[in-house]
Amino acid sequence: MHREYELTSLEIEVLMCLEENKCQTKKDLLETYIRSYSTIEEEAFTQRLKNIYKKFQITGKGYKLPQLHKYLTEKYIQHQNKDIFFSEIGLTYIYPTFPRDIFEKEIDNVIRSDNQEHKRVDILQTFAPNLNDYFEHLTQCIKNDVQVRILLAWPYSEAAKLRENVLRRYASNTISDEINICDCVIANLETLEKIIRALDNPKLLDIKLYDTLPSLAIYRAGDYMLAAPFLHGSLAINTFQLELKLNTSNQLIAHTLQKDFELMWQVARRFYPDPNKNWRNDLKILFTS
Repeated sequence: MHREYELTSLEIEVLMCLEENKCQTKKDLLETYIRSYSTIEEEAFTQRLKNIYKKFQITGKGYKLPQLHKYLTEKYIQHQNKDIFFSEIGLTYIYPTFPRDIFEKEIDNVIRSDNQEHKRVDILQTFAPNLNDYFEHLTQCIKNDVQVRILLAWPYSEAAKLRENVLRRYASNTISDEINICDCVIANLETLEKIIRALDNPKLLDIKLYDTLPSLAIYRAGDYMLAAPFLHGSLAINTFQLELKLNTSNQLIAHTLQKDFELMWQVARRFYPDPNKNWRNDLKILFTS
């Protein structure tokens, strides 16, 4: 608050003497200040109060101290309610870009968890530019009885083409010059193929491709989730990420996002990049029959 209103340290001392539950008289406030900080002449104390009133824009008629007390009480309640609300719906932080190390730690927590309900990792993307970063983590997940579900765009879908065109048109030159969603999804499938090869047909790795429009990119590990929009000008991992806890009293956001994932999972088609087969041919005809 002192930054917002440009309060001096001496003015903050005056505010610290205000009682939360009742409004003192100016005389009572002065006595509290002298007991708490130091002796001060009434004239100097009055000048500090005037400066405070000015900075808080307390300009109404009548005694200004009760107005200041009322204003600060309302601000405090608003701030408290906002914190409670965001906590209740599970929104714990907003990152400017995808927090790679944080998600790594959350996967590690899932691997170590004794709670079988938490032992799941879900990823929903058009393609996941960071999937290869988690090769070892996803491999360890499957080795430790963690269900891994990967949901990507069918690379030959209209949705994939639309997303590619949007990025080429609106994203920065470094992205637009290189982006080829078909190649990017195939690169993701090659990463998953390596996991399959390393683990000899892992049953806990489930892969599906969708032919529809996704709403948000989702990365989930246990009861932890990161969600980001598909903006026109950047990849989902390069825009803001909503950090969410899924075990909250108010399921407004958590339930909606989980439900959306499950709906997309239902309409998507299972695909298995089998190292012993030419799966690229199967990929082309996945949604044509």
